Amino acid sequence: MKPTRLDPSSYVPLYMQLAALLREQIQQGRYQSGDQLPSEPTLVREFEVSRATAIAALDELVASHEAYRVRGRGTFVAKPFLGRFSLSTSFTEDMRQRGLEPSSEVLEFGVATPDPETAAMLGAPLQEECYRVVRLRLANGDPVALQTAYLPRRLYPDLTAEHFADSHLYDVMRRVYSIVPQWAEAIVQAHKPTAQEARHLDMATRDPVLVAWHLSLDDSLRSLEYVRSVYRSDRFSFASGRQSVIPPNAG
Repeated sequence: MKPTRLDPSSYVPLYMQLAALLREQIQQGRYQSGDQLPSEPTLVREFEVSRATAIAALDELVASHEAYRVRGRGTFVAKPFLGRFSLSTSFTEDMRQRGLEPSSEVLEFGVATPDPETAAMLGAPLQEECYRVVRLRLANGDPVALQTAYLPRRLYPDLTAEHFADSHLYDVMRRVYSIVPQWAEAIVQAHKPTAQEARHLDMATRDPVLVAWHLSLDDSLRSLEYVRSVYRSDRFSFASGRQSVIPPNAG
C-alpha cells in the first residue's frame, strides 16, 4: 500500500479515499473473496490516518456488501453482490442476464396436501394434492437461494424430479404442459433463517435473509405455482417497480 496516494487536500473525505483504494485492490485481485483486509491498526499505521477514518473506510465497504466483519477476527472480502433479484423472470433467466451460470439441486420432491394458506393461494380445495419441490439455487456454484414450490397436481400430471434435471420450472411449464405464466404477485419480508435454511445457504443463523412469497398466474388469472424463496441478503436486494400512487378516480 502507498499512503501517499491519499490526498488530505481533496474534497473527497479521507475515509472515502481509503475505501476506494481498498476497493480497487479487491477489483484488481490483490484480495480475493474470503481474504482478510488490513486491520484498523494496520491502516492507521500505513496511511497515517486516524482510527475513526480507518473504521469508516471499512464500514463503507461493509455497507456496500463488498466486505463483512467477523467478530473478534476482522474484516473480510465478501463474495460479489448480485444486485436486485427479479420476481418477474425465472431464477435461471435472471442469473444468465447477470452473466452468471445458474444451477439447481433438487433437495426434495413429492406429493403433499398443502396447508390452508397455500391451498388458498393456489385456488385449490383444502384436500387437493400438489407437488412440493424444494430446490437449492446456485450462481457460479455458490448457494444463493432456497426455494420451495407448490404446484397443483391437476395442472402437471406425471411431473417428476427428472423434469428439473436440466430445465427450469417455467421451461417445464411451457415445453411439457403448454402453460405460460403471464402475471406474478409477491410479498417480500426480512427474516432470520432457520437452522436448516442457514445450513443449505452456508450462512449463520444470526444473519438476515430476504423471504419472498411468489404466486404465478396465467392470462386467465389461474394460479400456476406458489413459491417461497429464501435469498441471502448479502448477495441480493429487493426493489419494487414503478407504481402509481394516485388512487383510482382521484381528481
